[in-house]
Amino acid sequence: MDGMRLNTILGTLLATALVALALANLSDTVFPKSSLDKHHGDDHHKESLNESIAKKFSYYVTVVDTAKGGAEEVVFDLASALASADIMKGQRSFVSKCVICHTIDRGGNNGTGPNLYNIVGAKFRHIDGFNYSRALVGAEGTWTYEELNDWLKNPSAYLRGTSMSFAGLRRDDERANMIAYLASMSPGAPAFPKPIK
Repeated sequence: MDGMRLNTILGTLLATALVALALANLSDTVFPKSSLDKHHGDDHHKESLNESIAKKFSYYVTVVDTAKGGAEEVVFDLASALASADIMKGQRSFVSKCVICHTIDRGGNNGTGPNLYNIVGAKFRHIDGFNYSRALVGAEGTWTYEELNDWLKNPSAYLRGTSMSFAGLRRDDERANMIAYLASMSPGAPAFPKPIK
């Protein structure tokens, strides 16, 4: 075998090894293993993808884990979430996500959306003379805790044709905090519902 052919073979093997090494490093970069694992003393807890995403982002879509042979249904207990809700966190969420369109002070002006003072327990169109969307004008109901939870999760899915362009609060705890804050600003609000368990 001449030197040129040997160099070509060795060069090809070296290039193949470099490509394999680069792909392995790229895989670790794109899919880091350590970000989903948490160690708590001797207890090894593997954080789910949904838990990891929920910590990083305000808005997310729940990912169904089918690797375990089927999705486990989780029932959201609004009453338990409200019982442990943080009103101050709810107020911060309101200020960061809602005040661009709504006020919540007693006697406050309407913005793009209606004033939300005393909203919990009020009828859907609680402000006389406000220009509600046609979809809300055609809807009947009361802003119960359950209705507020469904509305805040995804307004456009809750009521097709609503003019409220807010994407919603996907995290259960954030919605519960927001609802608890709205209840604290609603003197006539009913008591929180009793937890399932």
